[in-house]
Amino acid sequence: MLITSPQKIQTRFFDNIYKPTIEKLPTPLPDIDHGKKVLLEEVECDTYIALYGGHHFHKLYAAFPLTKFENTEGKSIEIIDWGCGQALATCVLIDYLVENGFSPKIESVTLIEPSSIALWRGYSFVRQMLQPNFSSSPIIRTVNKYIDDLNDSDFVSSTSNIKIHLFSNIIDVECFEINKLYELIINRFQGLNRIICTSPSRNTVNHRIDNFYNLFNYVHIVRYSSTSSEAIYKEIFYFRNNRFEMRNIQRYERQFTVIL
Repeated sequence: MLITSPQKIQTRFFDNIYKPTIEKLPTPLPDIDHGKKVLLEEVECDTYIALYGGHHFHKLYAAFPLTKFENTEGKSIEIIDWGCGQALATCVLIDYLVENGFSPKIESVTLIEPSSIALWRGYSFVRQMLQPNFSSSPIIRTVNKYIDDLNDSDFVSSTSNIKIHLFSNIIDVECFEINKLYELIINRFQGLNRIICTSPSRNTVNHRIDNFYNLFNYVHIVRYSSTSSEAIYKEIFYFRNNRFEMRNIQRYERQFTVIL
């Protein structure tokens, strides 16, 4: 297999998580329903990262500068990764904080995912990414549930902490009710919340993300809202040509801050 290193990428996510899965891609590939399947086997997990890991990385890296993580310096934060899969969004966030020299105190990471094998791998990846850059030991909680099955008792949160909610390629999956998710967030996460949604750009995707945002905007004071549908031209592994290539990555991003 011909694999070249992505140019100017020095992150541990690429070196330790993304690239190793590319090196062991099976032939033929297992069917993972364009990334929507609840994964059941290791080979499916590896295939997902190999095919979509670069997309997650670049979309999130483009979103995070608008999050203003410099304002979290020295403050306590909670990370909640919804429909996390193998916790790629949390891993990229940790990489971003380290690469940019930001040092919030990560009190906890909550990973929510219905696939037990993906959740376990995500837990292991997050532990790996946290060391040795964060001297404190954040609590990593795993919640092995579908989003519609979640309830208040599945979460532990402090009003004084900044909550960072990651929705990476999950709001667009039409297998849960966004109204129910909204109610869960406003009931359980009091205080300052930053909500970051990234997905592929399609009309149905944009509609769900916009509806999710509007649920907050109708009732609460929403601040620092931003949205983008501009494609990103970045280097990712392109399976059909069996190598890294510069490609247009379509995206729809919306993020905002709300105090509950």
